[in-house]
Order: sequence, then C-alpha cells, then structure tokens
Amino acid sequence: MSETPQERTEVADAPPALRVDLLGTLRLSVDGVPVAVPGARRRAALALLALAGDRGVTAERLMTALWPDDLPENAAQALYNHISRLRSHLGRLSDRLQRRGGGYALRLDRGELDVEEARRLSRASAAPGTAPSTLASTTRAALELWRGSALEEFRSLPELEAEAVGLDELRLRLIDDLLEARLALADRAAVVAATSAAHAAPLRERTALLLVRALAADGRTAEAMAAAQGYRHRLAEETGLDPGPALAELEQRVASGTLSGGDGGLADAGPGPTRTVGRPDGPLVGRQHDREEVLRLLQAHGVVTLTGAGGVGKTTLAIDVAADPTAAPPRASGAPGDAVVVDLAAVDLPERVFQAVATTLRLRTSSAVRPGDVAAALAGQPLLLVLDNCEHVIGACRELVVTLRRHAPDVRVLATSRGTLQLPGEYVVRLQPLPVPRDSSDVVALRRQTCVRAFLEHARRLRPGYDLPFDDAPDLVEVLRRLDGLPLGIELAARQAVVMPLREVRGRLDRALDLSTGRQDLEDGRQRTLRATIDSSYRLLADHERRLLCALAPFPGGVDVATVEALAADDPGGEVDPVDVVHRLVDTSLVVADPSSGRFRLLFTVRAFLTDELRRDGNLERAERQFVDRCLAVAREVGTLIMGPDEPLADRRLRAELDNFRAARDLAAARGRDDVRVGMTLALADAAIWRDVREPWSWALEIATDGSLSDRPERSALLGCAADAARLLGELDKAERLGEQAIAAAGTGFEPTRAYAALGSVAHFRGDFATARQHWLRGAEQSPPWAAGMIASAALAASYDGEPGEARALLDRAFREVAVSGCLSEAAFAAYVEGEMLAPTDPEAAVPHYVEAIEYGSRAGAVFVVGVARVGLASARTRTGQFAEAAADFGRLLDSWRRTGHNTQLWTTARNAAALLAATGRQRLAALVLLSADAQPAAAAVSAVIARHSGRAYVPISDLVDEAQVDALRAEAARLGPRRVLQLLEGELGVVARIE
Repeated sequence: MSETPQERTEVADAPPALRVDLLGTLRLSVDGVPVAVPGARRRAALALLALAGDRGVTAERLMTALWPDDLPENAAQALYNHISRLRSHLGRLSDRLQRRGGGYALRLDRGELDVEEARRLSRASAAPGTAPSTLASTTRAALELWRGSALEEFRSLPELEAEAVGLDELRLRLIDDLLEARLALADRAAVVAATSAAHAAPLRERTALLLVRALAADGRTAEAMAAAQGYRHRLAEETGLDPGPALAELEQRVASGTLSGGDGGLADAGPGPTRTVGRPDGPLVGRQHDREEVLRLLQAHGVVTLTGAGGVGKTTLAIDVAADPTAAPPRASGAPGDAVVVDLAAVDLPERVFQAVATTLRLRTSSAVRPGDVAAALAGQPLLLVLDNCEHVIGACRELVVTLRRHAPDVRVLATSRGTLQLPGEYVVRLQPLPVPRDSSDVVALRRQTCVRAFLEHARRLRPGYDLPFDDAPDLVEVLRRLDGLPLGIELAARQAVVMPLREVRGRLDRALDLSTGRQDLEDGRQRTLRATIDSSYRLLADHERRLLCALAPFPGGVDVATVEALAADDPGGEVDPVDVVHRLVDTSLVVADPSSGRFRLLFTVRAFLTDELRRDGNLERAERQFVDRCLAVAREVGTLIMGPDEPLADRRLRAELDNFRAARDLAAARGRDDVRVGMTLALADAAIWRDVREPWSWALEIATDGSLSDRPERSALLGCAADAARLLGELDKAERLGEQAIAAAGTGFEPTRAYAALGSVAHFRGDFATARQHWLRGAEQSPPWAAGMIASAALAASYDGEPGEARALLDRAFREVAVSGCLSEAAFAAYVEGEMLAPTDPEAAVPHYVEAIEYGSRAGAVFVVGVARVGLASARTRTGQFAEAAADFGRLLDSWRRTGHNTQLWTTARNAAALLAATGRQRLAALVLLSADAQPAAAAVSAVIARHSGRAYVPISDLVDEAQVDALRAEAARLGPRRVLQLLEGELGVVARIE
C-alpha cells in the first residue's frame, strides 16, 4: 500500500529510533533523546561501528584501531567492556549492537547515520541529467549535516583519520557541486561563496576553476584572470606541480570573452558490448579498506594510481577493483561501462606503450600509434582503463593519461606503478605491507591476523587442509616479520612451508630473496623472486640515487632528513639535492616515508638486497663505517639537546634512533670501534635517566666490567654512568660500589658528577637523607646540565629529613636553574618535589603540583618523572579518600615499573598501595605485601619518621594483623615469591577500582 502525503510527512517528522552523528563532534540519540558517551576509546569504537554498519568490524580491527601504538595485554577484555557499555547506552535498542563472526556490527537504518545520509545525497546530486535547481537543493541539504570537522576528535587514530580525510573530500566535492549549480542558475551571489571556498581549499583545482568562472560570469574579467594566475603560482610554489590543461583552456575563454554559463558536461557514448575483468587468481586478504578507498576515488576522480613496493600486491588489487561493476563509469542507460587491463610489464620501450594499449583495446589505429589516436578512438566512451606496471615506461604513461584526460574525459584511469605518474589531479593510494603480528602465544588469535590469513590461504591453495600447528607459531611470526608482510614474500614462504617445516623455512630466510613462486605462467619475470622484484626497481635508478640508497642500507631504524644530508655530503659524486633524491626513492617505493615523524626507512628485504649489492661491489665496509660514525654523531646531538628547551624533540629522536643505536654498538664491538661504544654510552647516559629507555643502562654496566677499557681516560665517567644504571635497576649495593670506584678513578680536574648522583640516590633510598643531600649537592657544584635535578633531589632529601626551611631554599634554587636550562623534565621533577613537600600535611594542596609534573614529564617523554608523580598523586588520593581512583592509578603504575625495570619504585609503589588496602579493610593482603617488600633488597627504606615527612607510606604490621600471624604471613610471602604477591596486589586493586 502506498503512503498518503500526510503519512509521509508524519514519518519524515518523527525522529529516528537511533541516530549517530559523526559530521562534527560525535553525538548519539536514542528515541530523540541525546545520550552521553564518555571515554575517547568508547566513542571511537562507536564511530567505527557506525561507519561499518551491517558489514561489521572484526574484533582484531577494533583493537588495532583503538590501541594503534601499544596493544594492552587485556585488549580483548577491554574491548568487550567498551562494547558492553555501548549496549547500555543504546537502552532498548541494545540488540542493534550484535556479535557477528569474529567482531561486532551496529545495525543502522536509513536516516540514522549522518555520514550515510550525506553520501546518499551526494550520489543523488551526481545522477546524470540532474537539474541545477535540484542539484543546489540536494547539495545544500547534504552540507547542512556538517556541524564541524568530521571525526575531528578521532584524527589521532589512523583508522578513523583515513575516514575523516574521505569525509573532508566529500564535503569539498559537495561545496564544488553547489557552486556548479549556482553558476548554472546565474546566481550572482555565487562569487562570494566561490571566493570563500577557494580560500578554504587554496590548492584544489576544481574550486579554483569555479572561482574563475564565477568572477568571469560577474563581469570581473581582470579579477578572474588574476585568480587563475594566483592559483597557478600558488600550486607551483607549494607543490612544485603545474595545473591541469583545464585552467589554460579556461583562461583563454575568459580572455576571449567566450565563456558562457551554459557550458556543461560531455555527451555519453551509447550502449555497446561490455568488456569486463575477471577476479584475480589468488587470495586478496587485508585489502578491503584499500579496495573501498580506490573505488571511492574512482567515482570522483579521473586518475588514481596504486603505488607501493614491489610485491606489495598492486596488480592483484587493481584487477580486483576493475572486476567490480561500479568501478567503471556508467553508460547513459545506467549499465556499467567497460573495464580493460593493459599489462605493460613486457613492454620494453616507451614508444610501444601506445601500441600495447591500442592492441589490448582492439582499436582501429594507424601503424604508428600516438596518444592522440588512442584518445580520439575512446572519446565519449565510458571506460575504466587499468595501466598495470607503469614504472619502467612512466613518461609514456604520463603522456597518454594527460591526452586522455584532455580529449576523452569519460575514461577513468587506474594505474599501478612503483612510482607515481606526477600528474595534476592524480590521486595516489600507497599500499603498505600487511601488518605483521607481534605475539605468537595465542595461536587462535594469531590465525585471525591478516598476514597469517594470507599465508594460510596461499598454503591451502597448494595443500588443502594445511593448518598452523601451535609449535610453529613463533617460526611463522619471525618469517612474516623478516618478509616485511609483503604479499609476494608471503606467497613465496607459503610455497616452501607446504613441503618443509616452518623452522626450516625460517632457517632459509637468509636466502629469502631468491625463493621462487614456482609459477612459470607469470609473464612478468620480475615477480618470480623477491630479488628480481627489487632488482627491477633498483636498475631503473640513476647512479647517484643508487649510492644514496645503498648508504641507507645499514640503518635498521630508518633515517631523518639530517642523516640523509650527512650521508650525501660524504658522496663525492653527489651534486643533486639529497632531499630530492630521497623523495624520488620514496616515489619508486624503494624507500618508505613516514610523514608524521619525517623519517625514511627501508623494508627488511630491500636492506638485504642492498647489503648483497654493497658486498658484491666491495663497498660494505665503507657503508658500515659511515653508519657507526653517523650514529655516534646523532647520539651526541641527542645527549646535548635533551637537557635543554628542545627536550621533547630530542626525546622523539632518541626513541626513533634506538634501533640504529643498538645496531651501531653491536657493529662497533665486532669491528673494534671502542670509541663508538664509549662515546654512545656517555652521550646517552643522561638521556636515559628519566626515561623508559633501558639500553644505555645495560651498555654502561657492560662497559664497566670490560677490562680492555680500564685504561681509557673516560673510565671514571663510565663507572659513574654504570653506578646510576645499577641504582635504577634496584641493585643498590652494586651502585654504591661502582660509584665509589668512579670517584677513586677520577683524575685531577675531573669531577665524577654522575657517581655522586648515584650515591645520593642510594643513600636516599636507604633513608640516609643527610648523606644523600651531601652527595647531590657535591654533584651539582660543577653545574652539569642536570644540575637542577640534583638540587631538586637534595631538596627532596631535606624535606624527607624534616628540614622544611632548607628544602624550600634548595627547591627555589632548583627552579632558578630550570629557568636557565629550559629543560622540561627537570621542571617536571621540581614540580614533583613541590608536591612531595606539601603531601604529608596537605595532600589536596599537593595534587596540582603532581598534575603539573605529570603534564611536563609527559611532554618531555620523561616516563620516570611521570611515574613518581603518579605515585605521589595516587598516595594523595588515598589520604583524601578517593580510593577507586587511587587503586586504578596504583595498578597501572605497578605494571609500568615492572615493564621498565625500576625495582625500587616498584616496591615503593607496592608499599603505598598496601596502605590503600589497609584503608579499605583488606588488612591481611596489605600485611602480606609489606612483608614481601621488606624482603626486597631494592625496596626503599621507610619508617614512621620517614613517612611523617615524605610521600612514602608506612603502616606498622602490628596495626594490620595479630603478632601471632606475622611469622606465618612472612613464610607465605616467601613461599609465594614477590611476583605472585604483586599479582595478588594488582588483582585486589582492580576490585577496589571497580567497587569503591
């Protein structure tokens, strides 16, 4: 039965049962009533589920999206908790959020998601023959759905950031469509809107063209020409590109006065026999998002290029996209247009590209085919043309595509290439290798990983029923890691795995470059081994490009621009800007760029190939020498910058360079480069003190026991660094011994400040605050870069010793030092000490100082300072009765200290957490924790006197249990061991966090 107009109005006016709005700040409404959704991760989960709709999202994808940097051990449980809370937010509609397969799906009906409504209106406005007035009203309705930037709050999450970029593009396209309609309707006010749109998107060509047209239609010819010239200049200055031919044509028409408002679209070719593409042979795993992105771009843009490293799966994805009937532009009848794939792998000369395209398309052309011939034959025909493997004939492909866009605009081009076509209006989708699993302990979860699924599907094509045994999981993870998650490499490994155990495949990884697919049907010989794949790209490079690429090979952690320039400076034949060279290497997909960090890295397989090339050419030793020398220079730069105002930048650089530093030290040890080992240890010692970066600690301890270095002039400084490393690990006796050796080894004129710092810390942990103060102030006498931290430490010792006046004077002095150095971590530590001085008598007043310390420390990457400030904050919350918040803080801190190896802080935190247990009626477990702490050599001393003046908690055992129970509890603590006692503590803290 059809609806009456009144019924339709009532239906339209009724609010949807469920509504999710993402075009602005996330909003959820149930039966028209707004529902608050707290928590960033829960809100992100709702956004992901809403965007996926009935397709659903796998649990693996949700976890990866919500925790992109560091997946917690209990990620599955945490995800379940978020899903459960989301169901409660949905109220009576909770059944809309369903478990589906290995994930979840949120069922949304029409009109319940603003994003889908905007896309539906966009599709309606793009329908052929849409009247300008209808187009204007439809696009206006779509644009009114935006309340701000789409998904703005989620742009730090890569999964949602990609969706946000697509929605930004949709909004810009709608704005352009509305301008197009207003121009067709001769709306004189369109010039204002066009000016605003061009200002908001200054590099967008279509918007710039619409502004020129609007100005010309308003009779402002000079301004129209100026706008065109301004766009041309702006594009060249900011991108180095030239605008498309449409701008020049428009300028000519404006100048000649022939521009009219009636210029519209192109006539569509009539229906004809449809040419389709079959699905690719082999699995397409982990590319659904890329596939959807390519299809989306093809709907709106004439040229899309799939690029990425050799073997990453460009051809497979392109063929799969071409097989989709929605990829080709539709005919006038609405039927799908043609799709044709032209394989250029075997085309050996650029001039033969045009003939190959003409032959594949079965075009009637002359014997000497030119781009114009192909364009003329295809004019007016809706066609998706896939140009596969363009990299070795990229100039000819570029010429062909430019001609097609000018004279056959109904042809969409999807290109695959290891480099981009470098065309105006070209949209690039850069395929990345499949994500490689990190953990092999859970085989069930491992089988769901994208990389593993691809491996299993390839193996099962060769041996049906093949499965992954539990014992083989670690070997498979290592194989996938060493193959960089490259689909071609995974296929090669799967072929080996069906005929030999995975441990043997792993053992043959040093020959991974030469593993064969065994597929003799491949026309492209470059795809038969990884070595052939990489070599085909390598041989296309100029000599200076090869030299710089080979210089990058020893760097496992990648490089920044400064290192690129330093390496290029050592190349006597390098006269080209090295930044241009590395961008060219990125464009050829031999180097991977990370725009967020500004670093460049090589895939493992590419590094292996280049190492073989260096060894074959006799240049490996020189490249390795460049590598260790550069790492030493970078370590010294980081060590200097990290104690000043540039500390946040230096912290990021330290963490980014760790893989390089490790490899350089190993190589230096193998090559007898003691200067590098010693230099890097001393340079990074200060940087590691406040951070969760343990390698420099172990380096210092290793060097301190190396007898071959006993005569070096840096001996005292090395021993001092080793002493500080030992105390950080909770080995207080060892720290004291090494510190005393450092002082004894100090020569005339050298003050072993780091040794005094270590001895001060040991005395402080043992409760000898006067001695601690003396050592720290002695260390600060020579005004080392870390003087503020040592003076603040002395202030802390004075405060703990019941000397508030001296503590105040010392802390004020520390703040003056901080003002001079500008070092954020030192400022954070001083703020922490301020909190500690207030906490014993006024815990509420201490809280803002702890919060300030956490903020400064987080910005600086000073994890240690953040940790001790959080301990103080949690203890203050305990004293003020905020037990749930304190318990949650203590639980996180125990896990953090254990992971970073700070045993002294671990047991200080455990003792303070025991005080919380006691305050919430859990006396027996509190006593068990305290007795276990008393038995730990790394635990800091605590007594009633110390607790009176410090943030260290002290609870007498006798206040918790009867004296008769103490011996039995002490024996129980010894039997359980410290690890199990801490596990019991963390479990009970979790209970307190949930119910108190």
